[in-house]
Amino acid sequence: MLQIVLLLAFVIPAILFLLTQQKTLQAIRPENRVMIPGQVWLQLIPIFGQIWQFFVVTRIAKSIEKENVSKLGDSILEDPQGRIEDLNESPTFNIGMAYCVLFTLGGVINLSSKNWSPYWQLIGSIFSFTGMTCWVIYWVKLTKNKNKLVRMSIDSTIPLPVQMK
Repeated sequence: MLQIVLLLAFVIPAILFLLTQQKTLQAIRPENRVMIPGQVWLQLIPIFGQIWQFFVVTRIAKSIEKENVSKLGDSILEDPQGRIEDLNESPTFNIGMAYCVLFTLGGVINLSSKNWSPYWQLIGSIFSFTGMTCWVIYWVKLTKNKNKLVRMSIDSTIPLPVQMK
């Protein structure tokens, strides 16, 4: 029973996280996507997913960057300088890479250190815990960017009001 609870405690957040990644890519216009939204689910494949997460984080950040840059060119009426100052080229890349690297290092150290000093296991656990913290921060940033992209696409589809003379 405990194993089922622990499995669900891992699987449910993982699925919700992958849904967030997929929905973020879906909020980006197809011409600005660097990957197909459904490819995020490849992260569920053991071992391959550990490597694939680096590609997903990089491609999502690149897609967000391309979408933001293309949105700057959409309107000649808005002040692009004000938007550029607020614009981070790849707002999710750094924290996303941090979570990938720390999770991977923590996992490798924990798996390799079975016969090593207990200090190595502690170091691996610190990497894993820090990776989990970065993962949560990445997830929050990704959600904020997804919501911003959705708002931007809704704002661009609302027609301007026609003034009556």
